[in-house]
Amino acid sequence: MHSKTNTKILHGDVKPANILLDDKFVPKISDFGISRLIAGDKEHTGRIIGDMSYMDPVYLQSGLLTEKSDVYSFGVVLLELISRKKAIHSDNKNLVKSFLEARNNKSRITELIDNEIAAAEDLELLQNLAGMAVECLNLDVDQRPAMADIAHRLLILNKSRRSSNHLHISV
Repeated sequence: MHSKTNTKILHGDVKPANILLDDKFVPKISDFGISRLIAGDKEHTGRIIGDMSYMDPVYLQSGLLTEKSDVYSFGVVLLELISRKKAIHSDNKNLVKSFLEARNNKSRITELIDNEIAAAEDLELLQNLAGMAVECLNLDVDQRPAMADIAHRLLILNKSRRSSNHLHISV
């Protein structure tokens, strides 16, 4: 979406409801209704639309929608997957804020993720996923990884997991 086409496509509304899984659990991005086709050096939009729970705070403040805005949104989705909590969960708490506060307070990874998936043999995988999420959520847009880098890292994790017959991640 960001790197496989001549013209960049900025989705602008990456969230679980817009990520579909095929019969082999390969994710497919859907709902390009508010996406932007951006030519060359024009990576901006003047109109902010989309689900605020997943929205890049830099985009909210500046109106500047970039591929790194989609990376931020993907980071929120990744947090939802490992915590099994919604972006805005009980008592109107913000998942990103709660997660980053817990991580900054040196909480253990097992306290940040869902107990049902926090098995000892999966801790390294979960730490990698949590680390990727934190990178995606960096408020410094330039420090966020490219989505192609995240996809590559997920493929590497998937290969290592396949060798031990556990969780399969498809990109």
